[in-house]
Amino acid sequence: MKLYRVQANYKNIYVDEMLEAKNDKAVLEDFVKKVDSGDVIEREGPGFHDPNVLFLTFEEVDRNGTTKVDIGKTSVGVQVGNTSVSAG
Repeated sequence: MKLYRVQANYKNIYVDEMLEAKNDKAVLEDFVKKVDSGDVIEREGPGFHDPNVLFLTFEEVDRNGTTKVDIGKTSVGVQVGNTSVSAG
């Protein structure tokens, strides 16, 4: 079983769930069942999305807390880019 993080944002309602499933298709089906049963925690959405558009994302998460992305693995808190220089 793989661990997934599934996030949905619609009508200013935000859902963020961690689910275990065999594959990508199965996790989406499990997420739909969980939403239909009312077994999710709904939070107020971030407010910067169009409330009439469903935003749904999912990602496979390693058990050690890293997520898999196209460029490899990224841990929480990784910084990218150069430090800015002030003219002061």
